[in-house]
Amino acid sequence: MSDLNIIEFADWSEYELLDTGNKLKLERFGDCVTIRSEPKAWWKPKRPELWGKADCRYFDDDKKNSAWKFYGKPHAPVMSYGNIKFHTKFMNGSKHLGVFPEQEPHWRYIARSKSYATLAKPKLLNLFAYTGAATLVAANAGFAVTHVDASKPSVDWARQNQHSSALDGAPIRWLVDDALKFVQRQVRRGERYDAIIMDPPAFGRGPKNELWKLEKMLPELLQSCSQILAERPIFVLLTLYNIEASPIMAANILEEYFGKIPGFRVQAGELALSAKNGYPLPLSIWGRAEFR
Repeated sequence: MSDLNIIEFADWSEYELLDTGNKLKLERFGDCVTIRSEPKAWWKPKRPELWGKADCRYFDDDKKNSAWKFYGKPHAPVMSYGNIKFHTKFMNGSKHLGVFPEQEPHWRYIARSKSYATLAKPKLLNLFAYTGAATLVAANAGFAVTHVDASKPSVDWARQNQHSSALDGAPIRWLVDDALKFVQRQVRRGERYDAIIMDPPAFGRGPKNELWKLEKMLPELLQSCSQILAERPIFVLLTLYNIEASPIMAANILEEYFGKIPGFRVQAGELALSAKNGYPLPLSIWGRAEFR
């Protein structure tokens, strides 16, 4: 059974999508207003009067010389999500600040899903876990989390967020590793997890230069993940930023690999941001397998 084409909007006071258009987006992170490129914003801005108030802009027309330009003193805010803190950073060569606000609906779902656990400390595996937003939300909700990412700087960043959130004692296992190789080792060792989160890139490299290509390797990863789920799992959550992906595709592949587990149900849709008096901005697709 499936529910498809659900659009979920972020709801977070620390972040605001102010306007979009001309393949750009105007955003507020804490008290800092930024301009970044956005390939999906094909329309014209609805609120052109706001754009001159930006504190900074990321220029990436020339990929070799992509950089931030600041209009005044640069400041990277620390954003609060309840008691959890997220440090943002401005890095030349990357338009990302270390947090993806459109994933806020996922954070709400992860925290809420703890109520379905049969164990006091259910085990959650977070793959391609980046700077740890979902990891910290899950740990704060009562999960024992294994956080896996191929980038040591990203894992260090996530641990900084953990410390600032006063979650140093939370049961989090931090690993710099290739996601597929890690899961395959867990299969051989007979490890089991109650929930799995995956946010795979379209293309990437592991810590030992392992090649990751989404269309080629995601089925293999999902097959291995199906072998490390607990007997009575809670959920598997998949997010895809690949422009060729669709909610139907996400639902189909989750059913392919997890559909035989008792209680299976799948939902799929889009994650989006909403601008006041502006167009909604779709950013990624997601699929969620639940077992109830």
